[in-house]
Amino acid sequence: MNRFELIRMILGQLGINPERFAVKWVSAAEGIRFVQVISQFTGTIRDIGQLGQKEGIDLNALRYKIKPALRAVNERTLRMVFAKQAKQIKDGNTYGEFPSREKLEATFVREKTLYEILLYLEEKTRTASELAGLLKIPEEEVLSYVDMLRKKNIWDGELCQT
Repeated sequence: MNRFELIRMILGQLGINPERFAVKWVSAAEGIRFVQVISQFTGTIRDIGQLGQKEGIDLNALRYKIKPALRAVNERTLRMVFAKQAKQIKDGNTYGEFPSREKLEATFVREKTLYEILLYLEEKTRTASELAGLLKIPEEEVLSYVDMLRKKNIWDGELCQT
């Protein structure tokens, strides 16, 4: 998986239409093509509409997804998985084959959920049950993430008991 596909995967995980992201290579000498590419992309965005609108996502809820996603991407874990898989391709001389999308996606989801929980905990003291409801995951999974936050020395607070 290349970086552009990774961005599209992340957008999809956030519930954002991946068509909101495009990369086209255009030479400086291709003025007419440049105008066509920009016009086409502008039309696509116009058709999709305002961020969150066609996706059916509340902008406030989207903010709670984007901030942890950005942190997950900037932290070491996801970058290491991506780099390790790229190295395997290089060492195995298997150019053209992409790193495992499933592994990258699972790592991203795990890291994003970890930082979503942290964001909610930094906002105010919450119960594991409340976090489970906010994230739509089982309470046991929330507790596992909270343990992970503690082991990584990212959060040392206590969950609310009531």
